Amino acid sequence: MADHYLKTELDHQMSTDPEMWSFVQQASLDGVWYWDLEQPDQEWMSPEFWRLFGIDPATKSHNPAEWQDIINPDDLKIALVNFELHCADPAHPYDQLVRYRHTDGSTIWVRCRGRAIRNDKGEAIRMFGVHNEITAVRRRHETGRELDAANSELRDFAYAVSHDLKSPVNTVGMLLDELHEGEGARLSDDGHHLLSLAGESIGRMQVLIDELLRYTSIIGEVMEFVPVSLNELAQGLLHELDAELSAANVVIDLQPLPQVIAHEEQMRLLLSNLLTNAIKFSRLDCENRISIAGQTTGDNRVLISITDQGVGVGPEDFERIFTIFTRLHRPEQIAGTGLGLALCRRIVMNHGGSITLTSDPGVGSCFTVELPQSQT
Repeated sequence: MADHYLKTELDHQMSTDPEMWSFVQQASLDGVWYWDLEQPDQEWMSPEFWRLFGIDPATKSHNPAEWQDIINPDDLKIALVNFELHCADPAHPYDQLVRYRHTDGSTIWVRCRGRAIRNDKGEAIRMFGVHNEITAVRRRHETGRELDAANSELRDFAYAVSHDLKSPVNTVGMLLDELHEGEGARLSDDGHHLLSLAGESIGRMQVLIDELLRYTSIIGEVMEFVPVSLNELAQGLLHELDAELSAANVVIDLQPLPQVIAHEEQMRLLLSNLLTNAIKFSRLDCENRISIAGQTTGDNRVLISITDQGVGVGPEDFERIFTIFTRLHRPEQIAGTGLGLALCRRIVMNHGGSITLTSDPGVGSCFTVELPQSQT
């Protein structure tokens, strides 16, 4: 197929107008090099290349030894092997990531690509190449790997601790039950009271361990995103929570919720924790209304809000309540483990979203979740 006329015109402009080539070089490249393989001590390096490493180009001669002095030795070996292979076989690419030492001691990552220019015999006589700095990309990649490793370590540690606690706690619970059945008749009122307190403490610990296991299960979980109807999830949860809603004198106002591409079980946990939190903190002296609403924004984001008329939270605690094991009330006042909202934040983070709180003490709270409508 013949070249498009614009490509032909561009080729002409590039070959006749030095400013065009200069613009391309400076706008899209971080260095250009041209090597005389017949006189291998002669290699022209563009000024941009040296400036990457904080070096004044005027202080450098056009000799390969100059850049070979600041490149990582292991990467230099790889580059030289690729160079030899490319010179012997044009099909072998000269393309690698290498590290250079900046004058401030930091490491600069560069993608180095080149192509041999050959004579009539197919012998490589020149080498033309380009550099692109990719330090920021590599750092993000390394940070991501470090975060994955940290998440995996945290998950394994927390799971091991909570799993190892589960068995002895269950054993203590069984021993308390046997003590009550076998020795209950001989216990004083104080003894029964102490046994009851011990049973309640064991019960709270069992709940805490179960919640901790649930929390650790979503750290670093492999995410399978599917279409999720938040409306159907919410309706199912309300049916499950019917008894709790009646006991707390709560009326639900469920407005239409959008569909999202998400991890279905994590979305169920998110809505369940936010709903049970709203029920748990409802006021006892009046009927409570909880509103569940959602909308899709113009930038393909989904907003979900759960608004209650409960006891509310002071602004000094807006951020703190999302911290793991944080509780604003004693267990005998309002039951809980301090993991529910931390779990919600972790789920939202897993989906690239955010969760925020607005609240007035004695008036109520509104939790707003923002999620991408789809995962790309």
